[in-house]
Amino acid sequence: MKFSRKIQNLIADFRSLPRDDSLSALRDECHISQLFHKIFKKYTIKSSAEIGAEVLENWPRIAGNALSKLCTPHSITAAGALAVRVQNGVVRQELFLQKEKILQRIHEICPQSGVGDIVFSL
Repeated sequence: MKFSRKIQNLIADFRSLPRDDSLSALRDECHISQLFHKIFKKYTIKSSAEIGAEVLENWPRIAGNALSKLCTPHSITAAGALAVRVQNGVVRQELFLQKEKILQRIHEICPQSGVGDIVFSL
């Protein structure tokens, strides 16, 4: 039977044993293979090609159907900036005005992309 840390400390006091005042979380036991699977899934680093493909695949959802037809994500720089090619200055201005909303959608749809900025070019 598992007890909370508070109960464990009460039992330790009763038995004159040292208390556990650490801030670590008590977690359920799991098999080592499950643990490695969770770690690999959490810390897997995708290549920039995979990230770019993920952003390109979801671009209509990110930019919206109308704007996605007028612009295309081109590359992701080492600094984490998404380079987007646009058809004309009007589209670039509209995308610039919606930049924060587009970044928010990228973070929602492609959370591992690491995109921190967007650069629009003709």
